[in-house]
Amino acid sequence: MSKLSAPLPPAPVIMTCFGHCGIGLGAESYRRLLLDVGANPLKPTIKTSKDESKVLKRYGSTILRFPPTYTSGEIPLIPRALLVDLDPRASNLILQSYPDLFALREKHVIYGAGGAARNWAEGRTRFDKEMKTKMDIKKQLAALSPEPVRGYTVPFAMGGGTGSSFASSFIEFIKQDSKDPTTIATFGLLPEFGWDPVIFESAVINIIMNLEYQIKYSDCSVLFSNKILRQVSHQNEKKIQKIPSIIDDLPKEHEVGWKDYKGMNLIAANAISMFIASFARETEWDMSNYRTWLTTKRPKFAIPWVIPVIPEEDQWGKELLGGKNHTMEGIISKIGKKEDAILFDIDEADIRNNGGNRDSCCVLVKVRGEFDVKERESIKQIIKDRFDIQESRMIFVKIPIMEGEPSNVTILVNTKAIGPKILEMATEAEESWNSYKDEYGKWGLSTEEFKQGLMDVVHQFS
Repeated sequence: MSKLSAPLPPAPVIMTCFGHCGIGLGAESYRRLLLDVGANPLKPTIKTSKDESKVLKRYGSTILRFPPTYTSGEIPLIPRALLVDLDPRASNLILQSYPDLFALREKHVIYGAGGAARNWAEGRTRFDKEMKTKMDIKKQLAALSPEPVRGYTVPFAMGGGTGSSFASSFIEFIKQDSKDPTTIATFGLLPEFGWDPVIFESAVINIIMNLEYQIKYSDCSVLFSNKILRQVSHQNEKKIQKIPSIIDDLPKEHEVGWKDYKGMNLIAANAISMFIASFARETEWDMSNYRTWLTTKRPKFAIPWVIPVIPEEDQWGKELLGGKNHTMEGIISKIGKKEDAILFDIDEADIRNNGGNRDSCCVLVKVRGEFDVKERESIKQIIKDRFDIQESRMIFVKIPIMEGEPSNVTILVNTKAIGPKILEMATEAEESWNSYKDEYGKWGLSTEEFKQGLMDVVHQFS
């Protein structure tokens, strides 16, 4: 009993999910983390202190654990996750579908009433008035982590209102109020206009302000593109249909509005779970290393390149045992079959013309074996062929792999080649501002503040 009631593991990492998109993606990422350690996301429990020790080594400090008196002799694994939205529907659906995973219901969710009308300025003001004071987000975080927090992972959609502005306000709040050297990693999804429910002019203004806040307050900013996620999802539709997802466990009447994002969430969660595994498992890499890696770079943003882009469908199944799926040979073969993707809307011409000799990357490797010189050289050559990055600017992080777990490689690339896409949005935002300045202004975003944010973003990506 004393062992099971031991203090919580030090330096926890909390995932804070903002808005409909962030909540769906964050929950999918936690589901993926559990699958990767061989646990059941619908009933994640352990029975003995030996199991507890093993799972904690695999899963790290992104979970809470409780003594067996909590539930019939078993110890539930509770994610250190906070779901925040002005609309309670998204978080309530996840909580209902995963009642055992999110067992501490009152600790896992904060919500208000009504949305932010796709208005970044309104969301920021409401975060200050409702989440910081009325809802007391600081108290909510303390409930998930009585000890000092090591870092935050923050998934959100960058073109909307509540999710994007709440995420921006939250990372500012953490950096200004926290006395600990906390590392913040943001995972921002850029919308695909014409598909995602965003208003074009306000979305590009929102995106510029989100980028400005990430430049100021995020230590590791990762950008995804819904356009590419949607394309890859459609290309692999038959395979994705066979892969379990949080959406499969939602009530049928509530799948509308979620099911179209199943494949996209699975693909993005595949990359996010690898990011978390790089420091949550027993590795020599710490989350704070991401802060050092990107701190002086411009742009201070990374884009993920995932191999394989679709998680293995037979997770922990017989097909993996004794096969090549968990080796580097399997990874190389997947690249040959084009089962990889850069999850950002970037053209080969952008890479050739707008990259630079200061581009760099961080390679997260989870494969069976020693990952020897020959295997390392194979990955180096693939990166050189695609991005022409110098070997001295490549960082390799070997992640311990579990028995029966499939291999995975995620490459976080920092490149100026993403600049043209962002600068195009900056131009659109500048041209749209006069039509929206009164609506944003009444919620506290002045023309001067917007123009300063625009200048900072242009400078960052030029």
